[in-house]
Amino acid sequence: MRRLSLVLVFVVGVLTGCSSVSFPIDDATGQNNFGYHPLDPLPVHVGIPQGEVLNALSDETMRLAIGTFTQEGGLSFGPAKLGVQGNNYVVILDYIKFSTDSLPVLVSSSPVDGKRVATLVSEGNEELATNVVPVYIGVGLRLTANIYVKKGELDLSSLFALGVAARAEQVSGTLIIQTLGVSGQEISSLIPMPSEISESSIQNAMLALASIKVKMYDENTQITPRVVGVYNNLGGGQTTINGFISSLLQRPIVFPRQPATE
Repeated sequence: MRRLSLVLVFVVGVLTGCSSVSFPIDDATGQNNFGYHPLDPLPVHVGIPQGEVLNALSDETMRLAIGTFTQEGGLSFGPAKLGVQGNNYVVILDYIKFSTDSLPVLVSSSPVDGKRVATLVSEGNEELATNVVPVYIGVGLRLTANIYVKKGELDLSSLFALGVAARAEQVSGTLIIQTLGVSGQEISSLIPMPSEISESSIQNAMLALASIKVKMYDENTQITPRVVGVYNNLGGGQTTINGFISSLLQRPIVFPRQPATE
């Protein structure tokens, strides 16, 4: 059986190419991080002129993601909306104009320890894939609140509730405003300086994001698509997310993907 597994790994390696990217799925914490994960913007290869990019991004959405920092230092996104005393959280509000692509991966068992391993399948060998991982490519705006709950409980799904809690000294943290693939002289001047979380800082951040959104279609605004998120349907913990990031850095996606030729 071991010999058969080694032969299978060898065949997969040959078919997926020498530059195949592999990463473990199982996480030591036993957490399964299914669902949408916002990522720091990752590069893509853009194959269309600047003026056509926004038209190629056919979908728009607002997403709120709430993550809990684990004792091991990982970050787990999930359905939890309630912040509990003594814990650290991150609340991320995204506006993105995007298109969905995919990462074809082959999930197999390691011949060494039997744990699950994902291997990114190379172009032309997509039939080997056992899973397809959705990837979000686009541009947009992001507001990130890093929160430490000092006392009591609070609703993390409301940014203004966080501001009220900060005024009551129930929480502490920082606020980050970020553009995703949107830049330019006027854009830079609209981004406020980072500050501690408060009602006024959150209000100023929301006003700034609205102003920047209006400028996205200006001819002087530089639009550069990025990978802004991934939908983890493989499970695992932070190691899985790090594997996605490494894969996307080593083999950036071409946008828009060219149709296969006969």
